[in-house]
Amino acid sequence: MNKRQKKKRAKQEEIRKAIEAVIAEKKPEKKVEKKPEPKAKAAGNKVVFDLSKMEKKQQLHEAFHAEKAFPDYEGNSLDALAEMLSGVSTPVELEVKHLADWEAAAESYRNNIKKLLEKAQKENENLTIVLS
Repeated sequence: MNKRQKKKRAKQEEIRKAIEAVIAEKKPEKKVEKKPEPKAKAAGNKVVFDLSKMEKKQQLHEAFHAEKAFPDYEGNSLDALAEMLSGVSTPVELEVKHLADWEAAAESYRNNIKKLLEKAQKENENLTIVLS
C-alpha cells in the first residue's frame, strides 16, 4: 500500500467512525403516552386537590404551582410549600382528599404534609384546610 492509499483508507475509517458515532447518538424515540396533569378544582376561593389521582409526589407541587389561588413559589420541597402557604393573602379554602391513603407517598411524607397543612392553617388566618 502506498502513502496515498493509506491516507485514503485512514480518511474512510475516520468517516466510518464519525457515522457510527452519529448513529449511536440517534436512538429511536420512544413514544410515551403523556397522562393529563391532575388539576386542582377551584370554586371561587375553594381549591380541591384529589391525591388519589396523583401518581407522584411531584404532582402535588405541580398542582400548587398551577393553581392561581396560591402565590408563586420556588422549588418543590415541603419547606418551599410551607413558605408559600404562609404567604397566602386572600381567603382560600383548601380541601385535600385522600391524603391518608395516598399511595404515591410514604406514610412519613403524608404525615409531614398533614403537619405542614395544619401548621399553615394555624399561622395564616386566610387559609382554611379541610382534609377528607
